[in-house]
Amino acid sequence: MASDILGNAFHRFLTLMLVSGMLMGVLSRPTAAQSETPPSPQQDQAPVSDAASEQPTTSQSSEVKPGYYSQVDQSLGVLLSIYDAPSDEAAIIVQLPGDTILNSNGEQKQVDDLRWQHVSLGEIEGWVEAKKLRTAVPVPFTGTDLPVLGVCGGTEPSWSIEWNSDVVTYSNIIGLLHRVPFQSVKAEKDKNATLLQAGNESIDLQMTISEKQCTFTPLDSFVWGEAVATITQLGQKPVTLKGCCRPVSDGYH
Repeated sequence: MASDILGNAFHRFLTLMLVSGMLMGVLSRPTAAQSETPPSPQQDQAPVSDAASEQPTTSQSSEVKPGYYSQVDQSLGVLLSIYDAPSDEAAIIVQLPGDTILNSNGEQKQVDDLRWQHVSLGEIEGWVEAKKLRTAVPVPFTGTDLPVLGVCGGTEPSWSIEWNSDVVTYSNIIGLLHRVPFQSVKAEKDKNATLLQAGNESIDLQMTISEKQCTFTPLDSFVWGEAVATITQLGQKPVTLKGCCRPVSDGYH
């Protein structure tokens, strides 16, 4: 009798342990599933090498006022280097004397810790360290912005007009050459331009020089200063000429 009771008790104990184990297994599965977190996207990526972590060269563009510029340091013998790209490791196109007047469309680029400015001189185009340039200030006729020395000209047809405070010289491709007395110069503020007049008993010359980018040129380079001239010779119809202007170094500070 006692053995039967012990046997039944042992059997219940085994059954209870078996059921408890099954319940524990069932209850532990969701907990285990919840504890498994999906891998993060960063874990799937390859490690970043030291070379890849290096910052690339940065370039940011900006603008300054277009027009004429000259070198800050105009000491005797100092040359200004023009590069073919905004970098001091780029090829040097040309080195120019310090008093050279350059055109600039105002484009600047910040490359790493250096700022560069785009410049041109005739068909030469390139980049100069912006800190080496300053706005070229003209020595003007009284009451105007027109420098006391300058030259304008065009290609269709070919012509040229040079001036100083005393004489205006007009020439063209067929060899016509007139040196006539300077008569007057007048600012036209409403047009941001200056009217220059010269002549004698055989020829009258009037030329308006506007402060803006010139489009009367076949060159791709930036040209600042636009001219429209009217030439009237005795006994002939007036001729209108259009062209671009360029500075003369002695006409600027």
